[in-house]
Amino acid sequence: MHTTRFEAGHHDHEGFWGPTTSSIDWCERNYAVNGYIAEFWNTISNSAFIIVGLMGIFQAYRHRYETRFVLIGLGIMVVGVGSSAFHGTLLYEYQMADELPMIWSIMVWNYAMFLMESTTTTEKHTLTVVLCVSYAVIYSVLHVYFAFTITFQLNFALMIVISGFILHKNCIEHTGRSFIPLVVVRKRLPSDHYNPKEILNLYSLCWHYVVVLLLALACWLLDQFGCEVLHNLPFGIPNPQLHAWWHVLCGYNCHLGLQLSIGLREKVINETRLPQTIWYGEVWPVTNRKDEKVG
Repeated sequence: MHTTRFEAGHHDHEGFWGPTTSSIDWCERNYAVNGYIAEFWNTISNSAFIIVGLMGIFQAYRHRYETRFVLIGLGIMVVGVGSSAFHGTLLYEYQMADELPMIWSIMVWNYAMFLMESTTTTEKHTLTVVLCVSYAVIYSVLHVYFAFTITFQLNFALMIVISGFILHKNCIEHTGRSFIPLVVVRKRLPSDHYNPKEILNLYSLCWHYVVVLLLALACWLLDQFGCEVLHNLPFGIPNPQLHAWWHVLCGYNCHLGLQLSIGLREKVINETRLPQTIWYGEVWPVTNRKDEKVG
């Protein structure tokens, strides 16, 4: 299998897991830190996904939220475990353990976003589940067989764009504002449901979610297309390992997305009590029902 490398002129050390069999080898130099971990920083940075996923599952169980939130948390955690295995070994089978959960997780997220307004099981609900599962199954089979690289990245990007459009619609519906610059929307919310502080909290979560996602994407792109430059920075500055930062920022973004989806959903199913969001240290939001203790 051909392996795409982002630092073409460098020959990595061969470590505990043997030759690379994955279809992609990231910018971090292999076995440079530890002989047992192929990409050290890219591996340990996945702890962000695992921690956020576990916290999401615990939060959903503790407050008896819908199953969708348990599945979102589980998906985040599984992606973290699979990505750790992939970056730690650079073996094809563990690459699949990273990329396939990414597809399934984004489909669960899109399902939750698309059915944000649904309060009962309807034909639309059933059709959405069937379409999401069918797409994930068909793509998974094709991906395992053909070992897509660029196609996988484009497919995942498309799923994120779709979720972004759905999120934008939900943001306008429940906050009366758009998070896209230069797009002016002022939707009048029902006065009996309007709480300026909590609406502003939901809008703030929307904004933070989008900004952090864009920062993460910038790290991912720079790591790929600027790899040679990052390994040859002036004054002996080491490679900042931007793919590892992509993991950390995406983990944080997943937490923001989970809290946002909880807030939006609670606003739908509990119209008489808006959700509350508390920001710990101004950077870590937690959203719960207003009559429950947050923490």
